[in-house]
Amino acid sequence: MMWINRAAQAHRVWVVALAFLVLSGAAVVEAQSSELKDPAPAVGVFGGTDSEATGGPDDYGYTFEDSDEPSCPFAFVDISSTGTSLGGGDDEAYVTTYAESFTFYAVTVIEALVSTNGYISTDITDPGGDLSNDCPLPAVPSTGGGARIYPLHDDLVTSDILVQYFDTCPRASDRCLIPESCTVIQWQGVTHFGDDTEWNQQAILYHKSGDIVAQVGTGNPEVGSGSTTGIQNESATDALTYACNVGQSVPNDTGVCFRNPDSLPAGTCLAPVVLEVPTASPLGLLALFGLLALAAWVMLRRRGR
Repeated sequence: MMWINRAAQAHRVWVVALAFLVLSGAAVVEAQSSELKDPAPAVGVFGGTDSEATGGPDDYGYTFEDSDEPSCPFAFVDISSTGTSLGGGDDEAYVTTYAESFTFYAVTVIEALVSTNGYISTDITDPGGDLSNDCPLPAVPSTGGGARIYPLHDDLVTSDILVQYFDTCPRASDRCLIPESCTVIQWQGVTHFGDDTEWNQQAILYHKSGDIVAQVGTGNPEVGSGSTTGIQNESATDALTYACNVGQSVPNDTGVCFRNPDSLPAGTCLAPVVLEVPTASPLGLLALFGLLALAAWVMLRRRGR
């Protein structure tokens, strides 16, 4: 009987130990999974002042309008078949060199880093793994740094990132009376980590006015409930949040235009004026000299009186 009791006790010890190991393993898996995923969203912010959203300025002077405003129409420039592929993946980063310089928070930028998590950074050493969207801006990034453009930043997986420069931007500038050059950076086949619903998004950088247009196409299932759209300076001390962690703040086919205060006022982004002197014929020149001589004779006659 004593042997049977000891065996039963040993069996109970093994059962308890096995249960402890199972629970411990589950806790470890849960901890690892929480490290991989973007943590729960913070309290949300929508930067617009009304249903037809306008916002700003930040300390530097940037303002925004969204595509509810006639001044910022949604007009997606699809470069999926024409752009240069940088690559895709999960928590990846790629450096691109602009064909023309771009001014952002008074800094002239010629190289930038593009992360598969949906942001552009002036810090080309940024590893690109910043998956925790900051809300609200300004905020020190959890990884990496640099001045940033956030068309839609979250824990994302991107099939491909494409870049294309245009001498004349297919999406005409909203503030220039002349054609303006631009660079389009497009995130193709974007999904939230752990979800398979795809959409496309892009940033358009205008090289003359310094304006930025963020455009998010159809298909994003979160529609802004756990992402950030905005801009931020290099020191993370000044920024402009369009929206972060607010449901329905970035619905299908949303455009947001960030206006650079250093550019010329609306409608005055003009080409240099070139004065041309018309070519005159010999007869015309003789007539001109005759008129000048007559004017001189009249002046002399008046002085002689």
